Amino acid sequence: MTKLSACLAFLQVVITAAIATLVTAPGTPGQRLLHQHRSNRQIHDGLFTINNQNPQISMSRIQPLPPGVVPEDATVLTSDSMPANTKYVPEVGNGHLATVVQSDTIFMNGLYNGANITSHRARIPSTAGYSVTPVSPPGLTRKYTLDIGRGVFTESHAGPGVSVSLRTYAHRQLTRALVNELILTRDDIGTDVEVMINLNTGPASVDVEFTNGTMGSIIGTTLAAEFPEISPRTKYVVELNTKMCVCCMLYVSCMVSFTSCLLNVFEYWQFFISVKQIVYKINYMFDKTQRQFLSGQLLANHVQGWNQIWQKGRVDVKGDITIARHNYGCFYYIFSSLPFNGNRKDWPFIGLSPGGLAHGVEGKDYYGHVFWDQDTWMFPPIALLHPDLGRTIVETRTKTLKTAQIWAKESGYEGARFPWESAYTGLETCPAIPVGVMEVHINGDVAMMVRQYWQLTQDRQLMVNASGAGIVWETAKYWASRATYTPKTDTYSIYKVMPPDEFHSPVNDSAYTNNIASINLRFANQLAREFNQPENSTWAEISDKLRLLYDPVLDYHPEFDGYSLNDRTKQADVVLLGFPLMVAMNETTRRNDMIFYEQVNYRGSTPVGPAPAMTWGAFIIGWLELGEEAKAADLFNRSVLNSQQPFLVWSEDADGGGATNFLTGMGGYLQMILFGYGGCRIYDDMLTFNPILITRTTEVTFTGIDYRNCSFDLGYDQDNMTLTQTSDGQSRLGLEVKFQAANRWQKLITGQATTVKRQEFAVRAAQ
Repeated sequence: MTKLSACLAFLQVVITAAIATLVTAPGTPGQRLLHQHRSNRQIHDGLFTINNQNPQISMSRIQPLPPGVVPEDATVLTSDSMPANTKYVPEVGNGHLATVVQSDTIFMNGLYNGANITSHRARIPSTAGYSVTPVSPPGLTRKYTLDIGRGVFTESHAGPGVSVSLRTYAHRQLTRALVNELILTRDDIGTDVEVMINLNTGPASVDVEFTNGTMGSIIGTTLAAEFPEISPRTKYVVELNTKMCVCCMLYVSCMVSFTSCLLNVFEYWQFFISVKQIVYKINYMFDKTQRQFLSGQLLANHVQGWNQIWQKGRVDVKGDITIARHNYGCFYYIFSSLPFNGNRKDWPFIGLSPGGLAHGVEGKDYYGHVFWDQDTWMFPPIALLHPDLGRTIVETRTKTLKTAQIWAKESGYEGARFPWESAYTGLETCPAIPVGVMEVHINGDVAMMVRQYWQLTQDRQLMVNASGAGIVWETAKYWASRATYTPKTDTYSIYKVMPPDEFHSPVNDSAYTNNIASINLRFANQLAREFNQPENSTWAEISDKLRLLYDPVLDYHPEFDGYSLNDRTKQADVVLLGFPLMVAMNETTRRNDMIFYEQVNYRGSTPVGPAPAMTWGAFIIGWLELGEEAKAADLFNRSVLNSQQPFLVWSEDADGGGATNFLTGMGGYLQMILFGYGGCRIYDDMLTFNPILITRTTEVTFTGIDYRNCSFDLGYDQDNMTLTQTSDGQSRLGLEVKFQAANRWQKLITGQATTVKRQEFAVRAAQ
């Protein structure tokens, strides 16, 4: 334990852990981490001092939270205590780094340890898991705040004339930086303030073996490469710059007295191309973060990053603050696992896992693997409001197309086979082998995501130059080799699969699997026509003759060949034919699918089994499509039981079981808001909407719906709605709208609001 002192009326100290990554040339086995301590520098500008004898970076003025752009009553979540169940502690992240606040672990995008099906996120012992314990004066009131709008978590202790605050955030622009800021204030400099600063490093990592390097560095190597034959000897370097006075890196805790000028730490973690470039990169990142802090811009630039994303796209409601918070909370946690600045060629984004970037140790939270959850559940609401982020998600699949082709060949099929679970290499890492073998609908899910992205953006560059079309064509080849022809019935079947309802396997002719395969095959030929390639007659024949089960007597879709209506199901499956697959069917068929499968998903008000969170969003979308608002409202109340107070961290199951911070459920919830209550549908040549007020709300606003490089806002209440084109994408054409009542297309003028009675309408690129 150590004390540091100085006489200041207030003090702000920054503690940063910046982590960056690059892949080097092959030559070193495993994934490598470099921890290096930097010497301090002396800087004087009248306000700030960095002292060699007292390694600290502090400033004698407080940097207040910059203004946000979203309503604080919907985005500032406060509690007097941390959740008793640590699964519900919130996280901060930026798509490259993430950590559960005050935890002993940091995770980094793409850093996995373990061979093949044991691959999981590699745990980095935390250098940002700080908390504070006030010592004097006694009687301070503690509060914990998650500021969703600004992406900042704060632990604060306040009393008469005294306050202590510890901020934690993952910087949105300097994405290699995790930042802790300690702020002490007092009205009377005669008042002594003492706090204990605690760092939760936890046990040693079982994923990384550390050795001493030179110049105070520590080199760590992950213990096992995922698939050495695909990515042999891949090198990772992580550097920490620790400037925690003489404390908190030498001790688990330290005392700060005020009278005190205390500690200061800059910690950087970064990947580099070669050892020679390490020092340059370290200096650059260190200096950049340091300069921003000393100029008072570090926090401001971080908040600016969040402000920009909210300004581009969000959902606001009036009339029910709880729903408003759920909306923002779901976006926040998904955004915290996404990079805002696109993919880096040197260290690409791996993908969204069900538990997000802050979770995924071995044996928990799906190991940090990427599933259909990303493509089917998280992608659509993000892409509708943020097509740039949508492209980043699509690129997680284009970059692994070659390994998907390898997986198809190893499985005995043609084309590309995307794994049910993937991590660093893009090969199968599912620890439950039968699931990885049979749940092949993932191929159609990936192709469907590409289709939705194409419909929204017409991004030819991604389709042609970045393998988007290649995904669709190669997965079509897989289905063509996977389907079996039956001459007697002149039909094709897909045998021995596991559908989304994982309670049943192996089954033949899964309704979901066959329908999404058929869509995949048809879209492949559509793209062939679009890009002047020859159509494939085999794809056309299989898509036309693939068995798509339908019971004409009961007027519903059996889940698979031999399905009994008494069979309990795990989750949404056949109901997904209506949305997002948008399979053509009679309204009576859609209704019967909803009725039959809801009965076997839950009985009365109690679920039959632990149906995961996204299930209820799928049913809500279906009931709203059928005009059953009361049924949808009942299920809405059921759907948010998975959101845990006070920081709205979702659990996979309503009883708290399953994965933590379940982004899949949040994606399903946001789909329910945008595609259910917003009534949005994506077609080849237009978007359609049928806006309905969300239960218990009085007004809904969708800001930043993006379509064909243009943007528009939609706001509506019970009676009226307003449509405003906010950007025409520098296009002479822009968008045009057709309201149901007018039944004619009219051009939208940028900045000019159009208000009409609430009704169905369509938007398309102006002709």
